[in-house]
Amino acid sequence: MSACSSIPALSQATATPTTTPTPTAVPLKTLVVCLGDEPTSLYLYGNASQSMWSVLESLYDGPFDTVNYQPQAVIMEEVPTQENGDVTLQSASVSAGDLVANTEGDPVALAKGVTVFPEGCTSADCAVTWDGESELKLSQMVVHFKIKSGVTWSDGQPLTADDSVYSYEVAADASTTASKSLVQRTASYAAQDAQTTVWTGIPGYLTLNPSAFFWTPLPKHQLSQYAIKDLATTDAATKDPLGWGPYKIDEWVSGDHIRMVKNPNYFRASEGLPNFDVIDYRFLGNVPQADLSPILTGECDIIDTSVSLSDQVSTIRSLELQNKLKGYYAQGPEWMGINFGIKPSSYDDIFNPYLDRADFFGDARTRQAVADCIDRDTIVHSLIFSLGDVPDTYLPANHPYYVSGLTAYPFDQAAGEALLDQVGWKDTDGDPSTPRVAVGIPTVPDGTPFAITLTASTSQLNTYIADEMTKDLGKCGVQLSTNLVQEGDLYAAGPDGVAFGRNFDLALLGWTSGRQNPCFLYETSEIPSAANDWLGTKFGGVNLTGYSNSEYDTACQAYLTAGLDQEAATTANQQAMTILANDLPVIPLYYQVKVMVSRPDLCGLTLDASSRSGLKDIEKLDISSSCSQ
Repeated sequence: MSACSSIPALSQATATPTTTPTPTAVPLKTLVVCLGDEPTSLYLYGNASQSMWSVLESLYDGPFDTVNYQPQAVIMEEVPTQENGDVTLQSASVSAGDLVANTEGDPVALAKGVTVFPEGCTSADCAVTWDGESELKLSQMVVHFKIKSGVTWSDGQPLTADDSVYSYEVAADASTTASKSLVQRTASYAAQDAQTTVWTGIPGYLTLNPSAFFWTPLPKHQLSQYAIKDLATTDAATKDPLGWGPYKIDEWVSGDHIRMVKNPNYFRASEGLPNFDVIDYRFLGNVPQADLSPILTGECDIIDTSVSLSDQVSTIRSLELQNKLKGYYAQGPEWMGINFGIKPSSYDDIFNPYLDRADFFGDARTRQAVADCIDRDTIVHSLIFSLGDVPDTYLPANHPYYVSGLTAYPFDQAAGEALLDQVGWKDTDGDPSTPRVAVGIPTVPDGTPFAITLTASTSQLNTYIADEMTKDLGKCGVQLSTNLVQEGDLYAAGPDGVAFGRNFDLALLGWTSGRQNPCFLYETSEIPSAANDWLGTKFGGVNLTGYSNSEYDTACQAYLTAGLDQEAATTANQQAMTILANDLPVIPLYYQVKVMVSRPDLCGLTLDASSRSGLKDIEKLDISSSCSQ
């Protein structure tokens, strides 16, 4: 060998056998994912965090992924539906006191006056209100979930239906602190065979999202030796859990990193997946949350959404143009809105226009005028740098219940001023530096200045928004002051809290929406007041604006009680959203932006706001120069 040519020749007498050099080991193909913080646990029913789910994507592939708010089967044969026969309805006899679901899906004890779906009925038009005496049979949903064959745990043991049933038993146990919402709507959950679980809902409960009732498997063969109450503190469940995904845990060095290695038993290994040998999850720790240097220096291949990068969009987009990184953006489901204090709590007893706060926003035209006068386009594009249009609804465009063509309020101060004049807010002195005053408005004393206050939590972002709104509204003759408070004070319970006590003129508040439309946010029954202990009737008193419209309430209830009638749900949703866009109790300002960055030559990464993590396709990620911009 040429490598040995410089070694002096040895005499025959002293020569010793030569050895063949050991080939140089091929470096392991490693992907470094940087997290904003270290997960406190990887226990499925522990304290969930974004960093936890980023790691669990390597351990748990599915069982269902969520794309544009819709489930996609991963380790399951298919998404269960009535069309494919996996969702069926049966009849269940019930009597007084039995646990059933009303038409809104709430678990209740059957009693006189409860409205339910009788057998054969799956929509509101055939629902009945029980008289307390008649024989009653209800529709009962049954769902079959089929796990793909060949899926195993990383230790080689088969993943079976029993593992999902065991997970259900853990979730249902009183010592498990996770939400019991799904458990409470379950009559039974059992294994039919090694690959099939069967979920049976409580009588009367109907859902358009049956996939939610498959419990993510836990390894029964490993964890059943422990008491369920001890799992939250057991390393086998929290620090070194088994999974069936593309990787398995190799080591966890507290305060530094979690090292994952390729799972040889991954059910997609025959496809050549995953593409990396090692995933190294590093905790950025003391690195400032918005610092992009780790991606630029090569310390990180990905900085995921557990790091707050939303205020770095401008810098990220500039670096993208230089091909120094890739940016990934998604909007929602969290959103920020300008809420009108239509009916302050001081109006609840007897409204006195001379003693109570002026009725600034009782007329929808005034609310529309305020929307016209605010240059939301400039505000939003300054915040998220043209990543999306100004929203006309609180649901993002990829949401299944998004409604297009709603009344929009583009920046038009002339239109806003015209509406204010119509209502009776007049510029009586011709001085643009002074606010308009009330003239001939039935519920506002003449001469009352249009001077209001915006309340928001203390932040640099909200200061910017308030300043822009102050300038814009001032040009329309509306005097705006700003009251920045601590978030705890803003969201404190009524009657003293600003939002839940309905003690504001305008309030900048954030909400979120899931797979369903939270139309209850503006139902009359959800106005917090002393009469309902400031909790509304069901959802916690979330209608902070005091908005009330019986037609909207009817449409929202029709949506919430549509059962399995998708057409009825869609129609009712469209009616509710149309009314809301016209009445405008809240001005949608922007959707929260989720941001993730990677090295420029990374392939296969996407970001979906409805997914639990931006790393749902981690097994497919790869490096290629063809993926560089």
